[in-house]
Amino acid sequence: IVLDYNINDLNETHRLFDFMQDRIQLREAMSIEYREDLRSKSDAQIAEAVINKEVYKVNGRWPKRPIIEPGTKFKYVIPPYINYQSPVLQKALEQVKTANFVVGDYGIGMPPELSNLSIQLNKSIYRMGIGGLHSFEKNVAYKATDTLAIIDRDVAAFYPRIILNLGLYPNHMGQAFLEVYNNIVERRLIAKKTGNKTADKGLKVTINGTFGKSNSIWSTIYSPEMFIQIVITGQLSLLMLIEYMEEGGIEVISANTDGIVMLCPHTHEAVLSETILLWEKATGFQTEETRYSAYYARDVNNYFAL
Repeated sequence: IVLDYNINDLNETHRLFDFMQDRIQLREAMSIEYREDLRSKSDAQIAEAVINKEVYKVNGRWPKRPIIEPGTKFKYVIPPYINYQSPVLQKALEQVKTANFVVGDYGIGMPPELSNLSIQLNKSIYRMGIGGLHSFEKNVAYKATDTLAIIDRDVAAFYPRIILNLGLYPNHMGQAFLEVYNNIVERRLIAKKTGNKTADKGLKVTINGTFGKSNSIWSTIYSPEMFIQIVITGQLSLLMLIEYMEEGGIEVISANTDGIVMLCPHTHEAVLSETILLWEKATGFQTEETRYSAYYARDVNNYFAL
């Protein structure tokens, strides 16, 4: 019985090893570069280790985990480019402006008045949350036709771009964090352009993993104010884009964290392109397009697109 079990166990372990080869090799390569064993670390833990080492090089001292007392309050600072035309969004923006964000025992959450807020634009309802903006469609099915396109627009490197555009950093790390983070983003762009896949993937892990650690009380990157500036800015920015589209006669059928899906008549595709460019210029973001032949959703988190 034990022999049969071990045969199965070893086979499955080998399958897992083969499946994880890219991630293992990435961690081995990064361990050599940063002179620290990163093989057992998650993506977010790798990000923290890399940021710590790079900040140490700039500041000359190792970053320490900040102690922020539960109950600490602060307000979200609205970026100058955020503005709306519709009364429903103007009212929502005022609620965001006056809301108190309160640090809890295990990080920051959304104030009740915002987490319970439903925003209706045309046929769709949107809600803000600590995980990003979400629409609330249920049991929908759409097919592209000769006159109608289904277009997905995602924001490239959404949260990292917010950090750099707004110059955000954990207060206890100071400007050194921003210098290090910007350098990592620039190095990743070069690696991607030159085809250095290992460096590209490694730096991407660091860039994206940093955000999650900003709301972990155990992390040296812990910064509730920075975390809220990132997530709320992302949501308000997407709501701006949704408003632009609806005003231009383009229906938004789904929104999820860093992108939106639209039903666009072919006669309106020029309007869509112009609107995207206008929004990108105002916000400093860049978007990537995917076109679908069909889109089916039970809800915003359970869907498939062709």
